[in-house]
Amino acid sequence: MDWEEFGQKITDFGKEVGGKVKDTADVLRLKQKLASEESKRKAAYRAIGELYYQEHEGELDEAYIPYFEQVGEASAAIEDYQAQINALKGRQICPACGAAVEADSAYCGKCGCKMD
Repeated sequence: MDWEEFGQKITDFGKEVGGKVKDTADVLRLKQKLASEESKRKAAYRAIGELYYQEHEGELDEAYIPYFEQVGEASAAIEDYQAQINALKGRQICPACGAAVEADSAYCGKCGCKMD
């Protein structure tokens, strides 16, 4: 094999590798866009569900009853866990704005509400 042929093989190999790197980068870019759109779709589904729940909380279609019960149970558990976390961290929740405030604070640092 002469140097010219060897050089051509290296050039061809470089082009092949460059093409594969570009393809890989394109796949990664598309996967990021795909994940972003899937996230947007999930957020929209969640918003639709939350809106439906808020608008129909008192008038339940039987098909939704188990889900409404799950939301209620999960919401109560979340509230309880958050209260436990706040107690362990020495915080209380502002009744006006919901901000976490140091337990010994007289006023909320976010909205100025008097703390009990």
